[in-house]
Amino acid sequence: MSQEALERLREASVRVFGNRYRAELMGALAAADEQGVCLGDLAATRNAPASVYQAPIRALVEAGLAERLPRTPGERRRWYRRSDNDALWQCLEGLLSCLAEQSVPMRVG
Repeated sequence: MSQEALERLREASVRVFGNRYRAELMGALAAADEQGVCLGDLAATRNAPASVYQAPIRALVEAGLAERLPRTPGERRRWYRRSDNDALWQCLEGLLSCLAEQSVPMRVG
């Protein structure tokens, strides 16, 4: 994803989900395989601090949309995977794709 597209997604995310990085994290979870997503790895690929994903992942885990995976012995990284609700995640993928493709106009007043 280009930096411009990523910025559009972040702008839409704050308006739709109330958090600048939630849509980005949800997209990564939706696209991930069974291993899931490591927030540190995601942050490195997006040139963002890993801490920006902490509040969104907590909210997704609390909502039952994601799960924290057990640590592998010797592994320092923490992995998260989307929930098993495939129908819900298909809907979310469609929404996230639309958000990434268009900018959300800012309302003033």
